[in-house]
Formats: sequence, structure tokens, C-alpha cells
Amino acid sequence: MVDSKLEKLRKTKKQSPINVVMITLVIGFIILIVCQLLFFGFEMQERARAAGTVQDGSSGTGSGNITLTSSDIQLVSCSDDDLTDAVAAVRRAVVNIDVDRANVGSSNRRGGPALDFDMPSTSALQTDEETLGSGVIVDARGYILTCYHLIKDYPVVNVTVFSSVRQIYKANIVDVDIANDLAVLKIESDRPLPVAKLANSDMVKATDTILAIGSPFGFEHTVTGGIISDNRRSIVIGNTVYEDMFQTDAAVNRGSAGGALINSEGQVVGVNTAIASPSGYFAGVSFAIPINKARPLLLKAIDG
Repeated sequence: MVDSKLEKLRKTKKQSPINVVMITLVIGFIILIVCQLLFFGFEMQERARAAGTVQDGSSGTGSGNITLTSSDIQLVSCSDDDLTDAVAAVRRAVVNIDVDRANVGSSNRRGGPALDFDMPSTSALQTDEETLGSGVIVDARGYILTCYHLIKDYPVVNVTVFSSVRQIYKANIVDVDIANDLAVLKIESDRPLPVAKLANSDMVKATDTILAIGSPFGFEHTVTGGIISDNRRSIVIGNTVYEDMFQTDAAVNRGSAGGALINSEGQVVGVNTAIASPSGYFAGVSFAIPINKARPLLLKAIDG
């Protein structure tokens, strides 16, 4: 009996190492399966994430390809509502400048020449008013920014402010910056005038959307649109070199010079000043003075 118990004990001791090995193998196998499942899940997540990421090839093996899903693609542009708001923000601050002997006061007549259908375009665009150009109200007290070449031969000019009633004022020249073709005028009004907001023109880039507002041929508040074709263009007018000008494809015609070039937020980025054209009429290339060039003149003229 005693021998039998001893024999069983010996057998149990012999089987113990075998059982330990079997249990260890089973546990190891389970751990391996779990690890494989976790790795598979992680790999699937990485593949899904890689579908919407940009490979820049910085490791030396990539080709720099861009892989995007449809949810990653967003078109960045100005909507019609954005442009409508932009024009509304500055339109009333854009004025007409001329030297016509019109009576100072109010008038309900809207600007523009009288046209005949059967007349050549060059004749049809003539008007009894000697419209010179446009300007931008930059201070509610009546300070107006415009181009120097428009008013250089006239000590006093007329300024037409457009609102519910068309109001004509006599304007005096406050100060000029001949080198940058800029001038500041002043009109006296019994009420605060609408003012345009000025942008930081150093932030303007080529291909930015812009709008030009002016009075071409006497048609007040005419809006044309385009892009900045170049933001550092040098041009020669007469014997003067104008550097770092904005080149645009926004239509600018006689009467638009001095008007506002605005961004999509309705802020003035430049003052329309010239066109490149063999015919004298807009041919797709126009130029504007960056508004930052006008800041020293405005500070001197307005704040003294």
C-alpha cells in the first residue's frame, strides 16, 4: 500500500515539469494570437489614416506624391455674397472728381454720358462733363485720397459724393506726393461722410481677388473685378519710374483713376492710377498704387 502511494507520488513529480511546459506553450500561443490581432488592427488604422495624408518624401524613398480623399479637398474662393459685402463696405466712400463748372449742391441726376446707338464708340463716350477721375474718402471729416496727375493743373476741383442724393462739393488740395502720384483733397460737409477702411497692402499677393471701383466715363460706382497679376511691378510713365506697383486685370478706364482697388473684405489695398494700352482704352492691364505708400501722406495731411 505504501509502495503504491510512493509510486503515484513519483509519477506526479515526473508529470509536473511536463504540465508546466504545456501550460507555458498554451499561454505563449494565446499571447501570440493576441499580438497578431493587435498588430493587424493597428496596421488597418494606419492604412486608413495614410489615405488622407501627404507624403513629403523626406525619408529619401518617397516621391512626394499627394494622396487626398474627397473629404480633404476644399475649394478656397470668394463667394458672390463675399464680393457683394465687399463692395457695399466701400462703395459710398468712392467719389467722382472733375473740374466741370457744375453748381455746388444736390442733384438727383445720375452720372454718365448721353449715348447714341449709331455713333462710333469714341464719340459716344464723350460727355459734356469734363470728368477727371475718382477718389476715396479716408476720413469722415472730408479728406479724400486721389491721384496727383488728376488735379495737378487745378487748384480747386469738384467732388461728387454719391448717396441717396448726389451732392457736389468744392474741394481744396491739402497736400500732394508727386513721387507716388498721390494727393489729398478736403471738402466741407455738415455731416460725417462714409469712410473706406484701409488694408495692409504688404499682405497682397499675386492671384489675390480684387475689385476696382470708380467712375469710368462718368458712370459712378462702376465695379470691375480681377486678380493681382503682379504685386511688385515697376512701370515708367513719362520720365518717372514707379516701383512696386500692383498690376491687375481689373478694367480701369478714363474716370476710374484715383478710385479704390479693394480686396474681398472690402478694404482698400490700392489706388487705381494707370493702364497699359496702345488705344488709350483698357486692354487688360492696369496698375494701382499700394495703399501703404499713401500712409505717410495721409498722416501728414490729416493729423498734421
